[in-house]
Amino acid sequence: MQQTITPDKQTVEACLKNKSYYIDFYQREYVWTKETVEVLLRDIFYSFEISYDQFKDAELSQEVLEKFNWYYLNIYITNNIGGKIYVVDGQQRLSTLTLIANKLYHLTTDDALKESLKACIYGKDKWKGNIFLLDHEKRHDIMDRILKEDIAEAPKFKNKTEETLWNRYKDISKFIDDKQMDEKRVDTFIYYFLERLVLVELTIQQNDTPMIFEVINDRGEALKPFEILKGKLVGALDKMDTDKYSKIWDDVIADLFEIEDAFFNDYFKSRFVFKRNSKLEGALSNTYHRYIFESNDIGQSLGFRRTDKNQISNIKNFIDREMVYYGRLYSKIRKNELNDEFMSYHSAIHGLAGQYYIILSACEVNDPREDEKIRSITKEYDRIYMLLRLNGAYDSNSFQDIAYRINEHIRGKAVEEYREVFNNILREAICERRGRDDISSLLDYSSFKQVGYTNMEKRSLRYFLARIEKFLCDGLCESMKDSVETISTKTSYKLGYHIEHILSHNSTNISYFESEEEFELLRNQLGGLLLLKDRDNISSGNEEYSDKLKTYSAGLVWGHTLCKEYHHINKSLNTLNSQLQAACGQTITPIDVFDKSALESRTRLLYDIVKLIWEID
Repeated sequence: MQQTITPDKQTVEACLKNKSYYIDFYQREYVWTKETVEVLLRDIFYSFEISYDQFKDAELSQEVLEKFNWYYLNIYITNNIGGKIYVVDGQQRLSTLTLIANKLYHLTTDDALKESLKACIYGKDKWKGNIFLLDHEKRHDIMDRILKEDIAEAPKFKNKTEETLWNRYKDISKFIDDKQMDEKRVDTFIYYFLERLVLVELTIQQNDTPMIFEVINDRGEALKPFEILKGKLVGALDKMDTDKYSKIWDDVIADLFEIEDAFFNDYFKSRFVFKRNSKLEGALSNTYHRYIFESNDIGQSLGFRRTDKNQISNIKNFIDREMVYYGRLYSKIRKNELNDEFMSYHSAIHGLAGQYYIILSACEVNDPREDEKIRSITKEYDRIYMLLRLNGAYDSNSFQDIAYRINEHIRGKAVEEYREVFNNILREAICERRGRDDISSLLDYSSFKQVGYTNMEKRSLRYFLARIEKFLCDGLCESMKDSVETISTKTSYKLGYHIEHILSHNSTNISYFESEEEFELLRNQLGGLLLLKDRDNISSGNEEYSDKLKTYSAGLVWGHTLCKEYHHINKSLNTLNSQLQAACGQTITPIDVFDKSALESRTRLLYDIVKLIWEID
């Protein structure tokens, strides 16, 4: 096998002096912490001081210096492309060494040592002035300030690297100053730094760079998968293309701060995951940067592997077409730039995430109906989620499978076809849950009556009642007291909303039913529930219904509609009732006695409102 790695043992001076290093596109910023730098300095000084104490009375010479303990600084890896030396791994350590050299440059008064240290920091160009030897173009301004020790006031940093260089130089300066070394010790330490600290340079070929970079970072401070993916994709391109595609990549990623890996996870799901597969889901969630290069259907489809026929064109197309569009789209939906109410409900209330990859699946590159598709999918996703809940057919695991089925069947469909896609999948899910071949309705009344306080997850129940409240307030042309999100999620003692049983557990209410068992069963129906804020729920306790009406009159609209006085003072209720009568043959009426018949009437009214809200034929 052809050897692709060439090792070379070097001193710090040989490593840095009159060299010019470029930091490759997939390298992270300079991020070493104060603690990391001080550990390195303590180790170096510990090794130095043992030898210095042993030979401090001897006149320093080359022969004496060679008796000092040498200190191994680890490996750094480079590749030479077009006459430029790129650092593949080791820039954190090399950056720190240049900062130490800067400090020592300012400490010594020996001209020869100053020249040696200066040559490890920068070179001279008659047109450009100081040329710093490590990533000059990106670091020139901050390194020039450090070289001049113009560090009294921090500048406005352009990136994380500038900030870290600035702060670590100050840390290094203080650490060395605290040593309180005399002139002889300073100069001896500089000789030791330049000639007895040893690194090993490994030079590799360009096409090995992404692979070696990934292995190195797996063993050290691991990069995130998206960072490694960049190295593997952009690193496969010709050097003349890397700057262009690296910039395209960085521009997309800049708009995906802290959701970078989530984007790639959802993007690959949108294209390839159409049913539950725990192994595939795990691979795409945690190691997609490896999985898509392996021998599998996804790797074959993407064509990013070195052995794939159109590898380079596939990578370029992915970065400047797919990634640019879907990255922007993903940022848009994660930030909810459309202020879509259902998008907010999914993330803030239900903790759902399937809508993201379903939207990516539904939209084509530069889709002219993008906004329509986003709004339609978020609404349909809310509808299928709640109708499963109201059918008593929701299960978190099966809902994940439903999301993948939607993901598959939504691709290539027009917006006008989405309702049919969702309805078909909803019908299949209900049939599977009930062991039936077909159902007559997406929500029949008998199923609706079986759902309530005891078998509906409490946040979903609060959300359900919040949506009822929103429907009423919209119909009455009045503002809600609190938002759907607040009503659904806030449960604190003082400010939260709590579920109230209209039928308290007392002898009067029990007497309305055939038995106490029937009472306990039916009082939990959705028609027997409402929401009260903070202490009202507690204060209403086991009161008689007539006393509870006083509390309801100061609460949300759904509870207030039980009160006769509300119907007298709120004339807009007549308009809403006319609309309800026309739409479903129902009207909202006050209830003086909340008995079994009233509970049935209220439950039926609620069912018909649900059919309007979630658009059930």
